[in-house]
Amino acid sequence: MATVGMLCADPARRERLALLAGECGYSVRPAARLTEALELLREGRPRLMLIADGPGHDAAVALREVLRAAPLLPVVVALERRDSARAVVLMRLGAAEVVAPPWTKEALRGCLSKALRLQGTSYSLARPARRAKLPYYLLAVGLFVAAALGKSAVERRERLAAEAAGRKVQWDLPTKQPAGLAWDGRALWSVDWFSQSLYVHDAGAEVRRVVHFTADTPVGVAFGAGAAWTAMASGVLVKHMTDAKWTAVDRYPGVATGGMAFDGLYLWTADAKAKRLSKRILDSRLTVVGSYPYPGDEPAGLAWDGKALWSLDGPGRQLVRHNLERPDEALDRLPLPEYGDGAYRPAGLAWDGERFWTIGEKRPPNTGAARLFRHAARP
Repeated sequence: MATVGMLCADPARRERLALLAGECGYSVRPAARLTEALELLREGRPRLMLIADGPGHDAAVALREVLRAAPLLPVVVALERRDSARAVVLMRLGAAEVVAPPWTKEALRGCLSKALRLQGTSYSLARPARRAKLPYYLLAVGLFVAAALGKSAVERRERLAAEAAGRKVQWDLPTKQPAGLAWDGRALWSVDWFSQSLYVHDAGAEVRRVVHFTADTPVGVAFGAGAAWTAMASGVLVKHMTDAKWTAVDRYPGVATGGMAFDGLYLWTADAKAKRLSKRILDSRLTVVGSYPYPGDEPAGLAWDGKALWSLDGPGRQLVRHNLERPDEALDRLPLPEYGDGAYRPAGLAWDGERFWTIGEKRPPNTGAARLFRHAARP
């Protein structure tokens, strides 16, 4: 049974956390003050430390002192209230996991077991290696040469694929109901509402990863401020950590969107039904600090190119560059000839640092594969 040290100033919360950790199969050594917790580290040598944030002490201060005394010890912080910004700060300070309220046995068990698997590197004395005999040396050289040749062949194949992709400007995708597109700084992400999934594409538009949602239906995605943002068909916008599980850290109801983009300071959202653009600050409520009528037919996507905000006007089959001082004013409109024949409906927009990308739904709906388009460089 693993021993877990616990620091919590409030007796009632300390008793509740100890009970939950005990039900998870851990032996709990509680402490009410930081000095007691540091003494526990020296004498009890727990395998993990659980710190409760809230009245009585600051978890950030306690986290620094615990990690100063035991740098390789995993630390889990239990938040007093749901606060994604606070969780990010604690993770940056070195917390292995953060548990948000309400505290449950299942949530605590998952965080504690994951933190124990992430314990620091152990060190041991290594004996001097004996001189290898000649046959083993030759075998090692042969393996090295084979690995180098294999790596060279893989890199050549990838380079040829990238060159071929560079000449191609449109690709059919393995989905039929696209709802959004975004660039995370390294790869394109497309959204398919029917499969309730996000798809990561390489330079040749091949699918390299799928993020599936079991309980929600994504209709949009954006990246910014160290997080991923997904818009759901239910009208909820979800903020995720960019980890392997896309852990949800906050949910914002009532945010209908036909596209999202982060400009480095504000999160812009487009309401397709109301035909409005909203500028939001990244506080606990995604407060709207500006709302503007959309200067087009209907927004189907948003993108920030580092200098200006662009939208994809679906019915107009064009890109719209907005005046940041007055976003309801269009400074430029660029027709998209790829959609001129009406075979595809524009459904998402992204900027990769050099070019615009759009994703289109085959018309009539559900009659063919969605198509990804790479457009000419920004004028």
